[in-house]
Order: sequence, then structure tokens, then C-alpha cells
Amino acid sequence: DYRYFPEPDLPVMHFSQDFIDGIKSELPELPEQKRQRFAKEFGLDKDAIEMFVVNKDLSEYFEKVVSEFAAWIGEPRPDGREEWTEEEDDHKKASKLVANYLISDLQGLLGGKEFIEEDCKITPENFAEFIKMIFEGEISSKVAKVVLADMFNTGSDPSQFIADNNLKQMSDNTELEKIIKEIIEKNPKPVTDFKAGKQNALQFLAGQVMAKTRGTANPEKVRELLQKLI
Repeated sequence: DYRYFPEPDLPVMHFSQDFIDGIKSELPELPEQKRQRFAKEFGLDKDAIEMFVVNKDLSEYFEKVVSEFAAWIGEPRPDGREEWTEEEDDHKKASKLVANYLISDLQGLLGGKEFIEEDCKITPENFAEFIKMIFEGEISSKVAKVVLADMFNTGSDPSQFIADNNLKQMSDNTELEKIIKEIIEKNPKPVTDFKAGKQNALQFLAGQVMAKTRGTANPEKVRELLQKLI
């Protein structure tokens, strides 16, 4: 009943700051610390950050993929400055792209199952290469879905798969114009509708071009050339 008395058998303990700092250094990153770091280093939104906070494997995989960017973008240096250099801004944009594909497309392929890195056939290096090709406009978003599905199912190298299946985005405008002219000739009614102000007709024609090119044409370039040639 006399708990206000000090315990005589317990000596007073004193801890140095070095000892305390050593214990802190051994603690894992806490959720709030991760939230702040992911927002600062990668510029991710709250929903994406929360997904990584609750899924440790996915979070670690994300950081492994992003670490591969140093070879083609450079290392980020988020030191509190309000403005980032162009290089650092690209790092954030690419990081957001990784997050989007991990959280949306890859989760779709998982079919509701939890991401476990050791069960994933896609290496961080291959995923980073895949993101690089999207970031630099080498493949369209439509082709990206096909490539990611094959990587997920077989563990294929994205560059090799794209080369083997001739899926690289078209860079020859002359060939693209030839295809667009062919689509215009075969679809006179949508062309007439577009001239009459119906914007949906242009979307239909663009879809026909994308189908003809198997998704390898640049969608913006397709719309631009359609408007020019019509």
C-alpha cells in the first residue's frame, strides 16, 4: 500500500546519450517516419504512401526499383529546398510512375493476393528498365500493360520481349502517316462526322490507328496527324 516509497533493492540507473542513440539506431523505421520520408524523397501522394506503409514487401521492392534510377537519372538530393533541379524532378516523376504501376497494374495481376517479393518473377532491375522505357516514350501505355503481364507471368526481360514482338513505339512519322491515310480512306463517315464537329469521331479514328499499329504509335502524335490530314 506504500508504493510512494522508492524500491531499496533497485539501484538508480544512468544512461549516456551515446547509449540512447545506439538503441534508437537499431529501431526499425516507424510508420510516421516512412510517411514523411516517402513524401519528401519520392513526392508520392497519401494513398500511395499508405499502401507502402502497410505492405512491407511492396515498400522494400519499390525502393529497390527506384535505386536503379541512379544509372540514368542520378541520385535525388532532397535537402529541404523548395525547388528541385530538373534531374531531381525527373527522379520524382519516375518514382511516381513506379508507384502507379505497382499499386494499380501489378495489384491487378496479383488478383487480390498480397505482394511477396520472393514469389515475384519480376526482378527490381527489370521493373526499373520497364519504367525507364515508359518514361522515355519508348513504349506506349497500352503496350506497357502487355509487357508487364508477360514479365509477371514469365519473368521476361522487357527489352527482349519488346524487341522479339516488335512493340517499340513507332518513330517513323512517314510510316505512321501512311497508316493514318489508309484509316481515313476506309472510314469516310467518321471523317465526315469529325469535320461536322463531332469529337468522338476523332477518338474512333485514333482507336483504329492504334489497333492497326498494335499500340506502338504515340497517341498524341496520332491525334495530331489525324487532325492535320483530315
